[in-house]
Amino acid sequence: MVDSGATSVFIHERIVKEFKIPTIKLEKPKKLRVIDGREIDSGMVDKYVQIEVKIFGHSEILSAYVVNTGHNDMVLGMSWLKCHNPAIEWKKGWVTFNSEYCRDNCLHHAPQVLAGKTPDLELKAVGILPNIYKMYADVFTEGEMTELPPHRPFDISIDLKPGTVPRHGPIYSVSIKEDEELKKNINNQLAAGHIRPSKSPMASSVIFVKKKNRKLRMCIDYRKLNDMTVKNAYPLPLVKDLLITLRKAKIFTKLGLKWGYNLVRIKEGDEWKAAFKTKYGLFEPLVMQFGLANAPAVFMHFMNEIFRDLLGIFVVVYMDDILIFSETEGDHVKHVLEVLKRLKNNKLYCAMEKCTFHVTEIDYLGLIIAPGVVKVDPAKVTKAVDWDTPENVTNIQSFIGFLYFYGDLIEGFRNIAKPLYGLTKKDVPWKWTEKENEAFLKLKEALRTAPVLIQPDPEKQYFLECDASDYATGAVLSQIGPDGKMHPIGSCPNQ
Repeated sequence: MVDSGATSVFIHERIVKEFKIPTIKLEKPKKLRVIDGREIDSGMVDKYVQIEVKIFGHSEILSAYVVNTGHNDMVLGMSWLKCHNPAIEWKKGWVTFNSEYCRDNCLHHAPQVLAGKTPDLELKAVGILPNIYKMYADVFTEGEMTELPPHRPFDISIDLKPGTVPRHGPIYSVSIKEDEELKKNINNQLAAGHIRPSKSPMASSVIFVKKKNRKLRMCIDYRKLNDMTVKNAYPLPLVKDLLITLRKAKIFTKLGLKWGYNLVRIKEGDEWKAAFKTKYGLFEPLVMQFGLANAPAVFMHFMNEIFRDLLGIFVVVYMDDILIFSETEGDHVKHVLEVLKRLKNNKLYCAMEKCTFHVTEIDYLGLIIAPGVVKVDPAKVTKAVDWDTPENVTNIQSFIGFLYFYGDLIEGFRNIAKPLYGLTKKDVPWKWTEKENEAFLKLKEALRTAPVLIQPDPEKQYFLECDASDYATGAVLSQIGPDGKMHPIGSCPNQ
């Protein structure tokens, strides 16, 4: 709603929650009064959001105070009207945006918007760095990676098994669009110094995959190289172990690293082993590539060493996702500053769109985490519910792999999934029957209705429930939550 009686821009707290928009605390909370001078019932306004708003074809970035705006999703007040100075054509029902401000600042300038029609509001959170962290603004770079990271003790080595004979894969034909992406990728990586021409006796093939946004991603098929590589056994952390450390957390900040594996160098002298061939020549990478067998282990080791003395105290790390947690606002600022200092010292950078600051509920690793509770991200539930019926073993493996991550939230997971596991066994012919379909649908429903996990309280009594059948065993550990109801803490599904 456009309201000349309102002084600023406001957004309904319901919309902020629905769109999961990160909020930013005001340094000084403000009093909000209605037209007769009375203060609003909800009290002081203490937070705002930074969002991209699209109404029909008109798009811009706005700051909006979070309040209860009644029946309206947003209220655009005088501060907004003064900036845009729109012309209203009452007879036609048009609002015309032709001010100099609008032409220069709005992202998608639609000169005319139909005023009489209620628009579909499109919102997107815009990452914003709180002022208190501005000294580390260079950690949140918006540009492309233009320089080579330094060599470190954590460079990835590619150790080949004894007796390995160098092999190379074929060059695959590419479409016109794939060729354009191939050429652009090679030129960009050469310019950044991430690859160089090679004379390697071995080379992997280049393939393309489509991303969710339908754009193409160039990938290197390292399967043959990985078969020859001595594996690094460095472990990835168990998500359930990470969550236990958040038991007393009240405030969260999430940082997502930019460029991921490319932040790690390949050990000097091993670059030739990761070479790849294209129609434009043979190249070898100088930075770690996605698809190398030991890349996850090396990257996790690298991150753990940077934050080793902070892990489980106020930091958890899973690959390139860093979660900072605290009990008080004052401690949280100190904790975030320490993490940012270490990122800067190690020449690691964050993608602002993957970062969220100072919130009491956050999505992390496909879970929604709030003080004392953990639940499945609704977006992940939707993905599972919309999953197409499997048509082959690969489809089943993908589905089970997706759900296995949430095994603690699905009671009897292994038991329910047994018919699906059966189809993945070697030499078992593909046959999708009512039994498999029933298991498939039950797992979907189990995730949709999954209970909220609570964080364990060592001062309270635990309840252990066990179950067994001819082909599976299981156990659920629970406690009584603040609501007086029994909630699971974790489960142990075994086949």
